[in-house]
Formats: sequence, C-alpha cells, structure tokens
Amino acid sequence: MNNLSRLPLIAAALALAACSDTSSPVQPTESREPENAITTALTCTASTRTREVRCSDDAALADGVRGVIVGNQNGYVRLTSSNVTVALDTISFDVTVENLIAQPLGTTNGSAPEPEGVRVFFVAGPASTGAGTVTVANPDGVATINGPDQPYFQYNGPLSQNTISEPRRWKLQFSPEVTNVTFKVLVSAAVQFPDGYVDNTPYVLTLNLGETRNLPGAVFTVVGNPVPGAVIDWSSSNPGLASVNGSQVTAGGGRGFATLTATSGSRPATYSTVVSVCQSTVVNNGTSLPSSIAGTDCFSSYGDPTGRPTNTFYADLYRVALNAGQTVTITMDSGDDLDTYLLLADPRLGFLVAGNDDDDEGVLGVGSRIVYTATETGVYVIEASTFGNLDTGNYTLNVTIN
Repeated sequence: MNNLSRLPLIAAALALAACSDTSSPVQPTESREPENAITTALTCTASTRTREVRCSDDAALADGVRGVIVGNQNGYVRLTSSNVTVALDTISFDVTVENLIAQPLGTTNGSAPEPEGVRVFFVAGPASTGAGTVTVANPDGVATINGPDQPYFQYNGPLSQNTISEPRRWKLQFSPEVTNVTFKVLVSAAVQFPDGYVDNTPYVLTLNLGETRNLPGAVFTVVGNPVPGAVIDWSSSNPGLASVNGSQVTAGGGRGFATLTATSGSRPATYSTVVSVCQSTVVNNGTSLPSSIAGTDCFSSYGDPTGRPTNTFYADLYRVALNAGQTVTITMDSGDDLDTYLLLADPRLGFLVAGNDDDDEGVLGVGSRIVYTATETGVYVIEASTFGNLDTGNYTLNVTIN
C-alpha cells in the first residue's frame, strides 16, 4: 500500500508520583473510535506544589488531524512517568511509551524503523493556569502536527504491541509564581496500515484437486478493532489453478501454487494467501504407511524458510483430524536411506506449528519425529519431505494419537 501516513494517537501525558521512583500511569478512560477531521485531546493539569498531574478528556481541537485515534491513556498507548525530581524552577521526570494496538508504531513496513520514530507532541501548552510562564526545557525538536513549532520528545521505533520504549527525560521549566500547569499531548507514529487491514486469512492453504474451501478473514480498523459487516474481496494470480468466488476458493485439475490477495475497500491484507494444489492422503491413529518421495511428487507447500511453498523440495501431503488437547506423534522412518523432514501446519490458517529434521530421540537416525499437542480442533496438514534439495527415496509414515 503506497498511502502510508503517520498515525496520531491521543494520550494523556502522565501522572507524576510525589518525588518517588514509582511509575504512576493515568487511569484509563473509555475507548472511542476515531472521527474524521476531529481530534479529541486530554487536558492535563500539573501542580508544582503537590507534584501531581491529573488528566481528563477535553473538547475536540479545531481542524484536527484526519484519521486520528481519539484517546485514550491505557487504550491505545500508555505513557508512564518515573524518577520525578523538582527543583526551584523545573520539574523533571522519565517518560516511557507503551504501544497497546496490534500494529507496530514507528514503521511503515512492520519492521524497519522510520527516522521520525514515535513522537510525543505538546499540542497545547504547557501553560500556567494563572500568572507566570511555562516552557518545555529540553524537547528533541519542534515540528507541526496540528499547529506550528510544537515541541516533541522522540522515541525509537518500531514499538510492537505491548512493547515499552526506553525512557526519555522530560523537563518543564516554570517561573516562580506558577502553581498549576496545563498541557495536551498527542503521540504521532507511522504505521503500516493507516486505513486498517484485513487479517486472519489463510497463510498457506493446501487443496486437493477440485476441492472447494471457504476463505476466512476479518477486517480491522487502524487500532485493531473489528469492522462488523465489512466485505472482503479476493483475487487469484492463477484462476485456472485456484479460482475465487466470493469467500470461496476452488482448485482446478492441475498441481501448483497460486497467490490470493484480499482487500476490503482501501484496507489491504497483512499478508497474501498462497494456495498449494496437491492431492493429500487422510491418516489417523495407528496409520503405518509405506511411501516414497519421488521426482513426480508435488513441490513442498511449507518448505521455504518463511513456511511458504518452494520448488526446491519434493513432498507428500497428509491430513489428520485432531481435537484440541490430543497429542499426535508422527514419525517418518527411512532406515537412514533418506534424510527426511517433517512439518505440521495448523488447521485454520496454515501456519507451521511443528517441524523436525533428525529424530530428537535418536531412534530414527536421519528420520524425523514430531510430537505435538493440538491447541485447536480441526484437520492438520502433515508434510513429509526431505532435508536435501530434490532428494528422493523411500520412507514409512507412522501416526499415533493420544
């Protein structure tokens, strides 16, 4: 997606503990969805005598930033203060930023940090409620977020969900007559999906020839809240191999791979879905099945380092039905004639949940063994493959379920 913008998040400033090292975040307020062209801020009142900051919701700022997240401390981000010190004309404290939404902050591709990082802007104030003046004594810079020359503190990104930044030292300087200070802050950070995103779609979907499957998926706002009733549109890179009709995909009569793309309006999917069309065999408790890896087999559906299909290994596919809590033991015994590789994918999204090259128990030599306890009920996919590129040879697949 090319239209990657910075995502403003409103947050309370912080609660300053009375001259202690104890962290003291502002209490949470009710979460709300963003409103176009309106920014709701939190007004914070700081007392230079009691060394406290109290914050509450305030009226919307005029001409707010489009697509902003409204509120809230402990809703989308959490700012926390510690190590408070008070001098004659300054109050200083360490502040951390914690990301509470699903998307990483401070990155436009999910991993590489943006130069602007995660910035906490003073969008109003600091100002005295009575006589005197107040300034931010040590900002990292000034920039425009919803007004000119607004001071900010910058934190390194990306910040993944529930990750806390390194602390930054904030200092407010005030004239002697100041007793109370007010200010509003706004956290601004780049995100990968500023319009929201489509998620919970299959990562790898294996289909038998001619098989039809439903395509799960869900649409979320920029902060990770579900969008009820949102329609997901699917397209296929190879309709002859895997065709889509609404929320269903149907495999054709040939083997191979196709890529499915999901969108919902301007919201892209967090990843594409790869369909692997290859006939699989159903196995169950007590299965002991002689077989072979041959040059006429399918290519691997999961053998790429990312858990995606690759044409560097041959593979056989099997399906096994498991209930949550059941433990399955799968062995691929080649009698040391073939260096095997076993993989197991979950039943819903096709992510790998287990894999083994050489038997960890040492019984099978270069054969493979997986012992896995199912976390959800469904049909899991077993891939029997090889360690070496395009290797071939005989093996026996054994399955035990407890």
